[in-house]
Amino acid sequence: MADNRPDEISSATNIDPTKSIQPGGEESKPTGDFQSFMQEGQGGPKAPGAKAEGPSPFDLAAGGQQAAATGPTNESVLGQMNSASSVLGDLQNQLNNKNLNLRQSQKYLLRNKLTSANQNIRAAASKAGVDTGPPVTQISRSNPVNKFLGLLSDSQAQLSSAQSKIQELNANGQSMNPGEILLIQVKLAKAQQELEYSSVLLSTATSDIKTLFNIQL
Repeated sequence: MADNRPDEISSATNIDPTKSIQPGGEESKPTGDFQSFMQEGQGGPKAPGAKAEGPSPFDLAAGGQQAAATGPTNESVLGQMNSASSVLGDLQNQLNNKNLNLRQSQKYLLRNKLTSANQNIRAAASKAGVDTGPPVTQISRSNPVNKFLGLLSDSQAQLSSAQSKIQELNANGQSMNPGEILLIQVKLAKAQQELEYSSVLLSTATSDIKTLFNIQL
């Protein structure tokens, strides 16, 4: 049987590793060295008209850390106390409505919510350096509305004392420990949620009375 293999590939010595596999083609070689490519990747000279790169994810993360480093301040706590005090004032006005007639279930919910809110406000005031004194006396067989108003009045007094303490620190150029401020904010946030729930509950009770009066008329 005849051997039809070309003589050019009969020996491995004829293979040139730098020769292009395309017929008549030459392999292109880089014009620059490796160091020049590294400099371009690290922010070296850019071609004219190239777009400027935006901040990297690492830059954004560093900016977020700087913003979070400020942490809670005396002013943020004072703002939170003012908000809670405003809700307390609204609740006092709602409870002073002469036509208010609460069902037993509503009285139960209000007692739990207002008592818990008062405890959280007293805890926040204590963290601010206020001598909160004894808790509100729970008188048996008393008018529930008077009991609720007593809890609200005590909460207002505790907030007012705490605000005075923090304003005194501000006047002296002092600030509270960030950890203490954070605990105060947590207590105030819980109290405000319970106060706002109580306000909605009283609004519902007042709306029910108005509906009843309209039906009777």
